[in-house]
Amino acid sequence: MKTNVEKSEVQIRVRYAECDAMGLLHHAKYFEYLEVSRTELLRASGVSYREMEEKGFFFVVAKIGIRYRAPIRYDDVVTIHTVVERITRTRVDHGYRIINNGALSTEATSTLACVDQSGKPILMPESLWTEE
Repeated sequence: MKTNVEKSEVQIRVRYAECDAMGLLHHAKYFEYLEVSRTELLRASGVSYREMEEKGFFFVVAKIGIRYRAPIRYDDVVTIHTVVERITRTRVDHGYRIINNGALSTEATSTLACVDQSGKPILMPESLWTEE
């Protein structure tokens, strides 16, 4: 991303309601954690998703991949590192690393596409992909 922030770090404490019967963070919740992290990355750049949507720009997940390396349990505090790996006029690729107790727990990637309210691909605002 050509904004002033290309990486972020977010900490989240795992809540009981997010765990499965074995006390592990449910696999689907990881995707919510990734969303929190990339939303905060955008916010740190001085932009919010809400503002983008109000202007008619929406970002949809076009592709996502995840590799679970070690379990995360109830009450663990994890750190999610998010980086912008690539940005074009129509998409943003992110890379993620979730660290738990100093060890790599999860790796993930995502591609977000910029679309209008009807879901048609559009160019994202120039301020997101050009030097200011």
